[in-house]
Amino acid sequence: MFWLVLLIAIVALIVYKMSQKEKEKRAFFESKGIKVNNPKFFLITMFKLLTGQIGIVEMIQQIYYEVQGDPKVVGFWDGNTPIIMLKDPEVVKHFAVKEFEHFQDRRDFISEEMDPLFGNSLFVLREQKWKDMRSTLSPAFTGSKMRLMCDLIVEIGQQMVEYLQRESKEKGLQTYEMKELLSRVSHDVIATCAFGIKVDSLTHKENEVYLAGKILSDFSGVGKMMKFMFYRFFPKLMIAFGIKISPPKESDFFRTLVTDSMKYREINNVHRPDMIHLLMEAQKGKLSHGESEKDSAGFATVDESSVGWNKSGRKWTETEIVAQCFLFLLAGFESVSSSLSFATYEIGINPEIQKKLYDEIKSVSDALKGERINYDTLQKMKYLDMVVSETLRKYPPAAIIDRECNKDITLNLYNNLNFDFKKKYAVWIPIYSFHWDAKHFPNPEKFDPERFSEENKQMINPSMYIPFGIGPRNCDLDLL
Repeated sequence: MFWLVLLIAIVALIVYKMSQKEKEKRAFFESKGIKVNNPKFFLITMFKLLTGQIGIVEMIQQIYYEVQGDPKVVGFWDGNTPIIMLKDPEVVKHFAVKEFEHFQDRRDFISEEMDPLFGNSLFVLREQKWKDMRSTLSPAFTGSKMRLMCDLIVEIGQQMVEYLQRESKEKGLQTYEMKELLSRVSHDVIATCAFGIKVDSLTHKENEVYLAGKILSDFSGVGKMMKFMFYRFFPKLMIAFGIKISPPKESDFFRTLVTDSMKYREINNVHRPDMIHLLMEAQKGKLSHGESEKDSAGFATVDESSVGWNKSGRKWTETEIVAQCFLFLLAGFESVSSSLSFATYEIGINPEIQKKLYDEIKSVSDALKGERINYDTLQKMKYLDMVVSETLRKYPPAAIIDRECNKDITLNLYNNLNFDFKKKYAVWIPIYSFHWDAKHFPNPEKFDPERFSEENKQMINPSMYIPFGIGPRNCDLDLL
């Protein structure tokens, strides 16, 4: 009986202490005139996330809508770090653009010591090293370079068409799980554009390139989530035990794939319009922006910032270059196939949209007279661009973006409401919430490509439609 009473007393004390801590956290924001969401025990929230009871989107929507009165910012805590969620378009623009120098980096969650490849990728690089890498890579992904790479993508598209035609001819009417099919197609595009190898993952389902890529890009497992969690709270311990985020076998496989290809091309003077070639040129400092590079690739795309137009004289190591191919794999494998799957679903359940898109595609196909489609022809497909833009509105690749303050500074949030930011404090920009907010997109649950017609798209606030982020760090994944 004594031990039971002691246990109950200890649990009660822990709950009391946690409750007091939550009240202190709430008072922190309220004392500064910032509305705060209802306190939630951090460990309870983490448990629900890990067990799948809630997802990151549900958590973000709770914070976004929980506070009454539609404030321009909302305060909450991520563990012991105060976060300010930005809800107003002008406030978002102010922090993402004007105050960019103070909020340049994402929160530090993976370093080179934790994972040499992921830790050196553009997505997680910080401070001057990020600026140098961005300016190094930017010329590799201009419109003129994409025109060349587009032919490689079209080849994979034709490969998919031939596979589906062959399947239906040999086996009759077929049913496909689109996420599985499109993940294989996306992988083959990445393989040819990033790694310079031709793979047919629809026909050869167990090829080692696809299987290794699938393992590396899978962040949904409990094991990998636990790794991220332990690295977040016990990074030194994880580094001491040599535990990496990415499986060593698959990481080494892709590293060898890239380095062997680079060496072969260098020795044999091989040129192929893919990412490896462009990175090799960038490494040598032979890439630069042309005078007419600022062409648009569609409404959802973003223009390169001044950071990308600067020149960097930094010499990059082999690991740092390979890391960008690695990021291409991680970013593209899941996000591209997911976006394509959502688009396919919406086209399937909206026959009017399907008919209009089919008519545009057929018209372009007839005009090509049997020739393959190319980059310039794609730019003329306005309704396709509208469908893609609406897909990225309703199903953005990232639910939020965060930015970490890099120095102690007092800034005006809005209307002379000042806030003392300390180094490591952060702001959140809730992309998903913006895209589903009826104030910005009426009837947000409806899939409506007409939002992005020539007549309507001018009414969209550019700070509220940000599928690839906002400001000079507008998504590093989009650049790749």
